[in-house]
Amino acid sequence: MRWWGRQRGTKIAEEQSLRIVFFVSSMMFVVVTGWAVWDEEATRRPWKEYQAEFNRLEYEQVSQELAAERSKLDSPEARAARAKLQGDVQAAQARLAGPEYAKAQKLLAARQAEYADVSMRGQFIKSELDEALYWVEHAIYEKKDTQGPKARVVNLEKQLHEIMPKVEALGAKEVQAQAEVKRFQADVEKIQVKIGELVAPVTALERRLASIKGRSAEVKQVVVEGLAINEFKEPILTVDRCTTCHLGIDRAGFEQMKQPFRTHPHREVLFGKHPITRFGCVSCHQGQGPALEVDSAHGEVKHWERPLLRGSSVQVSCRPCHVEEKELPLAPVYSQGRQMVEELGCFGCHNLPGFEKAQKVGPDLTRIASKVDPSWLFRWIKDPRGYLPKTKMPNFGLSDEDTLNVESYLLSASQPMPELRGAFKAGGSVERGREIVNKIGCLGCHRIAGIEPKGQPSEAASAVSARNSGANASESEKRTAAVMVNGEQASQPVRARLTAPPPAPENQDFAPDLSKIASKVNADWLFSWVKNPKHFRPTTRMPSLRLSDDEARAVTAFLMTLGQRRPIAGLDQELKKTERIAAGERLIRKRGCFGCHDIKGFETAEKIAPDLSNYGHKRLLELFFGEAVQVKQTWEDFTFWKLKNPQIYATERVEQLMPNFGFTDEQAKTLRVFLKSMSTQRPQAQFERKLSDEELAIQNGRGLVKRYNCNGCHVIEGQGGAIAAFYPDKTKIPPPLEVGGLHEGEKVQATWLYQFLGRPTPLRPWLEVRMPTFGLGIEDATTLTKYFAAMGKQRVPYEYVSLHEPLAENLRAGRLLMSKDYFDCFSCHQQGDKKPEGPPEGWAPDLSLAKRRLRPVWIAKWLKDPQKIEPGTKMPSYYPGGPDDVFGGKEDRQIRAITDYLMHLGER
Repeated sequence: MRWWGRQRGTKIAEEQSLRIVFFVSSMMFVVVTGWAVWDEEATRRPWKEYQAEFNRLEYEQVSQELAAERSKLDSPEARAARAKLQGDVQAAQARLAGPEYAKAQKLLAARQAEYADVSMRGQFIKSELDEALYWVEHAIYEKKDTQGPKARVVNLEKQLHEIMPKVEALGAKEVQAQAEVKRFQADVEKIQVKIGELVAPVTALERRLASIKGRSAEVKQVVVEGLAINEFKEPILTVDRCTTCHLGIDRAGFEQMKQPFRTHPHREVLFGKHPITRFGCVSCHQGQGPALEVDSAHGEVKHWERPLLRGSSVQVSCRPCHVEEKELPLAPVYSQGRQMVEELGCFGCHNLPGFEKAQKVGPDLTRIASKVDPSWLFRWIKDPRGYLPKTKMPNFGLSDEDTLNVESYLLSASQPMPELRGAFKAGGSVERGREIVNKIGCLGCHRIAGIEPKGQPSEAASAVSARNSGANASESEKRTAAVMVNGEQASQPVRARLTAPPPAPENQDFAPDLSKIASKVNADWLFSWVKNPKHFRPTTRMPSLRLSDDEARAVTAFLMTLGQRRPIAGLDQELKKTERIAAGERLIRKRGCFGCHDIKGFETAEKIAPDLSNYGHKRLLELFFGEAVQVKQTWEDFTFWKLKNPQIYATERVEQLMPNFGFTDEQAKTLRVFLKSMSTQRPQAQFERKLSDEELAIQNGRGLVKRYNCNGCHVIEGQGGAIAAFYPDKTKIPPPLEVGGLHEGEKVQATWLYQFLGRPTPLRPWLEVRMPTFGLGIEDATTLTKYFAAMGKQRVPYEYVSLHEPLAENLRAGRLLMSKDYFDCFSCHQQGDKKPEGPPEGWAPDLSLAKRRLRPVWIAKWLKDPQKIEPGTKMPSYYPGGPDDVFGGKEDRQIRAITDYLMHLGER
C-alpha cells in the first residue's frame, strides 16, 4: 500500500509538472505569436503607414481641388451657363417630341421595312442561286444533262440582277432617313456633351476621391529586365519596390511634399525617356530594391556595397548609358568633374576610359633650356602657384634637393635651338607693343596686370545666356528648354545647352597670366614664339597672329618689361653635377612628369598611377587609409581626402606619389562625383544612348571651341565674348557667332568656312582684333565646319550652292536697288578694292565675298529683317516698305533680285 501510495503521488506530481509546462509553453507561444504579428505589422511594414499617410495627403489635396472646382461651378457665370444649356436641352427635347421628329421616325420605320423586305428577297435569290450552281456542278460530276440546272441558274441571275438596284436604292433611302432622325438627336447630345464638359472637372475629382477611399495597402513592384549585370557579366532580372513608399515620384502636384512623397525633379524630362517600368529606381539611385524597410531599402546597412546615392552623387549613374556624351546638362556636377579631368590631365598618370586619345596637357619640355630662366624654373618646380596662383600644375612637395635634381635633368636633356640666339633685335617700341597687345586680341586668352577692362562683357553673350537659361521664361518654355537640353527633341537634339554669362576678365585663366613673363623667359625665345608658336611646339594651342617682325619686336619689348629676374646664387654650378642629372631622371620616372609633358628620354614610359577604370566600385579593403585615423572609413571620405591632401595617407613605409592640386572642397567633391562613375560594368547595347551624326558633330565641335578658346573673343552658344570688356567701342569687338536668331553655320557656306578656318582673311577692315591662324589640320577644320553647320540647322553641311543663271531683269533690279538712288549699299559696304567713304568704323563687310561666303537663303532672310536676326545691328531694315516702282512693289521679288545680284557681283 505504501508503495502504491508513493507511485500515485509521483504520478500526480508529474501530471502537475506537465500541466505547468504546457501552460508555460502555451503562454510563450501566444506571446511569441503576438510579438511576431506586431513585429511584422509595426516594424517590418513601415510602407503601410507611408501609404496611409500619402492617401491622407492626396485626399486632402484632391478635396481642396474639388472644393475649388465646385466653387467655380457655383459661380454666377457657371450657373448662368448651365441654366442656358439646360434650356437648350429642353428646347431640343421638345423638338424630339414634336410632329417633325415623329414624322421622321415614321418615315425611317417605313424605309427600314421596305429595305428589309426587298433585302430579304434578294438574300433568298442568292441562296437559291448557290443551290442551283451546286446542281450544275453535281450534274457535271455525275455526267448527266446540265441544261435544266443551267437554265435555272440563268433565271436566278436575272432575278438577282433586277432586284439588287432596288436593294441599293432602298438602302440609301434608309440611310437618309436615319440621318434625319439623328439630326434631331444630335442637338440634344451636343448640348449634353457641353454640360458634361462643364461639370467634368468636378466629376473627375469625385471619382478620384472615391478611388483614394477604396485603396488597399499593397507592395508596388517593378521587374527590371536586363539592366543589371551579375558577376558573370550576364544580364539579370532585378526587383524594384521603391514606389511602394515613394508614391508621388511620378505624379505632378507633389513637388513641395516631404519625402517620401515628393515628385521627382525634372519628372517629365527624365521619365519621358526613362520610364520607371523599364529602368526602375535602383539603376540610378542604387540602394537595395527588393527591401521594404527604410534603412535596408536605402542600402545603409552593413555589407551592402551600393547604398543610396544622395544629392549630386546620383549623377554618377548617368555615365553607363551615356558614356559617349561629354556634357549632360541634367548632370552638371558629373559633367564639370569630367571637364576637370580633361583639363588637369589625370589620364597622364591614370588609365581612364574615354581619354585614350587625349593630348598631354602640359607644355613640351624637350627644349626648355632655350626658353626659361633656370632660377625661375627652380621656383616653378618647387612651388608653381608662387608664380601663377591659378595654374593647373600641381605641387609635388619636392625638397630643394629633389627640385635641383629634376631641373638638372630637364636642362641637360633639352635640345639646343641655336637659331634662337640673337633672334630678338633691340629697339622695339614698348609703347607700341602695349598698344598691339591691347588691340589685336591677346587679351581674349591672357591677362596682364595693369591692363584693365574698359567696358562691359559682350551684351550679346548676356542676351543669349538669358534666353537659353530661361530666367524669364514661362513654365511651359522652361519645360521645353529642359527637353531640348536633354537632347530629346527631334527637331534639334542637342543644340540647347546650359549657358552662363561671360566670366569677369579677372576670372579668365585659359592661358597663362603674362604679368611676370619677363622673369620666366628670354627675349629671343619670346620673339620667335609670338612670331610662330608652332615652330617651337607643333601641337600648341597658341595661334599665330601673323605679326610682322616689327610688331613681334615691339610686343617682345613690352612683355620683357613685365617682371624681373631673380637669379639664385650658385645655381648654375649645382645644375651641372652629373649625379644630380641621374637622380633627376630617376625622380621624373618615379613621379610621372612625362604624363603631362614631353620629356626627352621618356617617350615610351608607362603610366605610374593605378588604373581608375573601376575606381567607383572599389571596396574598402582595396583602399589604403594608412594612419589617417581622422578619416572616416568610407569610399567617399577616402576619395575626398585623397584629392584634397594625398599626403594624409603617407606612412613611414608607404610613400604617396600623387601631387597636391590645391583643390577646394567644392572641387574635390565635384571630381569625386566623376570618379564614382568609373565602372567597368556596361549595360546591354539597347540601353546605351548612341549619338547621331549631328550630335557627334556638335559635341566634337564644342571640344575644339573649348580647346582653342574661341569663346575668348566670340559669343558661341551664349558663352564667351569677355574680350569685349577691353573695348569701349563695341564696333571694334569680334562679331558674335550666335546672337538672337543668327547662327554662323546658317549664314556662311561650309566650303568658305572650312577655308577660312585654315587660312583666315580680313573681312571687317575696321577691326583691329585679328582672327588668329590656328594652323588647323584637315580633321579639326572639318569638325568645326560640321559643328557650325549643325548649330545653324544645316543638315547637309557641304551642300553645293547652285548659282543658276539669273534673269537679266533680276540683275538690273538688284543693281538698281543697291545703287545710290535707292538703298545706297556701297556707302557702307566695301566692294573688293573699292572702299566706302568715311572712317573704317562705319564700314560694313566686303560684299564681293558674298557669292563665296554667304548662303543665298540666309541673305534673303537677313534682308527681310536684320534686327530680328541680330538685334542692335547697324544694318538698316528696308522691308516691309520697299520701293513701289521696282517689280510693282513686290518685296519678295526685290529681295530675290538683290540676292541674285550679290551672288553674281563682279561677273558682269
